[in-house]
Amino acid sequence: MTDPRLERSVRPLPGGVPGSLLAWKALEDFEPPAAFDLEDAPLPELAALAGTPPGDASADARTAFFWANGWQSWSPGWELAPGERHGRVRLVTKLNLYNERHLPPRRDGRAEACFSGWLRAADGSGGILAFAATDPDLAPLTFRLDRKRGTLGLEAFCAGARYAKGETVAEAAFFHAPDFFVARDRLKAVLGNGAAFAKLEFLGEKGKRLVPGGWESWYNHYSDIDGRLIRADLEAIAANDNLLNEYYLRRGKPTVFQVDDGWQRTVGDWRPNDSRFPGGMAALAADIEAKGLIPGLWMAPFAVRSNAPIMTEHPDWILKDARGRPAVVGWQPAWDGDWHGLDLTVPEVLDYLEALIETAANDWGFRYLKLDFLFAGAHVGAWSRPDAVHRIYRRAVGRLTRLERTHSGKPVAYLGCGAPLGLSRDRLPLMRIGADTLERWDDLQTRLVNHAGRPSAWVNMKDTIGRAPLDGAAFVNDPDVVFCRTENMGLTETEKETVALVSFLFASQVMFSDDPEAFDEAEEKAFTARVVALYDRLAPAECAALRIPDFRDVYRVSSRDRSMDGVVNLSDRAAVLPLAFDPSRALVDHARPLGGGTTFEARSVTLWENPA
Repeated sequence: MTDPRLERSVRPLPGGVPGSLLAWKALEDFEPPAAFDLEDAPLPELAALAGTPPGDASADARTAFFWANGWQSWSPGWELAPGERHGRVRLVTKLNLYNERHLPPRRDGRAEACFSGWLRAADGSGGILAFAATDPDLAPLTFRLDRKRGTLGLEAFCAGARYAKGETVAEAAFFHAPDFFVARDRLKAVLGNGAAFAKLEFLGEKGKRLVPGGWESWYNHYSDIDGRLIRADLEAIAANDNLLNEYYLRRGKPTVFQVDDGWQRTVGDWRPNDSRFPGGMAALAADIEAKGLIPGLWMAPFAVRSNAPIMTEHPDWILKDARGRPAVVGWQPAWDGDWHGLDLTVPEVLDYLEALIETAANDWGFRYLKLDFLFAGAHVGAWSRPDAVHRIYRRAVGRLTRLERTHSGKPVAYLGCGAPLGLSRDRLPLMRIGADTLERWDDLQTRLVNHAGRPSAWVNMKDTIGRAPLDGAAFVNDPDVVFCRTENMGLTETEKETVALVSFLFASQVMFSDDPEAFDEAEEKAFTARVVALYDRLAPAECAALRIPDFRDVYRVSSRDRSMDGVVNLSDRAAVLPLAFDPSRALVDHARPLGGGTTFEARSVTLWENPA
């Protein structure tokens, strides 16, 4: 049933995609609550609008897998079976700020998908009933599945919004697809993000699939960096057979060299730390460019630590809560606990943000800018100039990404991270789509409190597989980093291989963070050579990994051209599947025959070629 203050219209989808575009317009002037239910629709009705064949199991709420895509980059984004939901953080509840929309959760037992999602026939007897919010300038949508009642609720995030009669509140596309690949093709056509992708082409090889790649300082040095260390890594990158050199530099591919957190004075004070980088950032970027690499720089432009001078110098620039205190936007022990955000409705703040980009790109020469913790710009707070939160965020990101070329004519790329996905896709088409990778399989402490957005190799890969439908459709998916090193490493060789293959097969960007100076000429060289050979062999394949019924973290791999199959087992136990496996056709072998089936090792990927 549609809210009586709204009128729902239905029209065909653009691009010749079979299905329907639903739009909700205001019948009167009104101010909705922050979480506003547009309607609660029976699945059979939506399935018919999507063009779902009668009886297709994707419309069966009781049995289908539900792709519960989370709000932002670090929110969980994988499929859920009946009875499963993405839980909330226990005990350290401020960590929920990293997963949710900064609204009180709705405790009615429904599973939720933000921006995009689907229902997929779990037993393979049907196809996929997919849905997505189509216009990033309208209110972002959450799709709320009630399995018992067989309905899909559509909730708009309307915090701060006021609507006039005749104004469109939200739009959503509904379509059916017979399989993963057609679903992604149709999502790509519906979203129409091609112009945004074209701006990233300088990061790839002309005429080939875009697979940006590069080095970043974070996942080895973390924030303990200085000019001497960064320059030493820059010199060592091309001096041995590390992954970046082997797969990118020696082949003449565009390659990023990114300086991560630690170069600035503090979060919220984006001046160089002169004691760490006495030569300045412009000289460093020039040195990177001189090596034939694209200079990259990390910043979190909306985030402010409590020790940043801006807190006292410009208190009117800080977002306030309802009591007039600086709003708590996030919590991070390394940032002294609570941290804050900028009030993005203050005109001087927007000028300041645009000046940050001008300085980094035009004055210093960095052309690959990682913009992190962007969810801080979509916080519910007492903005100085009230407006809809989604409009506030969109305006600020528009100012951040306005610069497309430097004064010298060189293109600039932006990587979004910790960003609300549906609000960002056109302005930040290169996007982190999962939790941080970790040099360990998982982090026990944050797992115990049920933090689904925690740094974790395991969680990262679940997100990478879960959000694979968005790759090439909404975003150029950045899965974070792969590891080849032996030093400072808590992953086994098989686990490192699993991270490397999941990243490459189901996303697009390949970032590398090992210390090139500490390259191991024996073990690391052999592992790197194997990964590069696999990347070369697997590069032509377009692959999907879909969850197998009755297993929580085991996925069946297939390629679009049916030339390759496989299994990803991210669980802690071996998985026995009724699949025939011929070791002579294996590309990656972590399996053994068992009776009439095959056992696949825990925390591994197995791939094999199919007969022609």
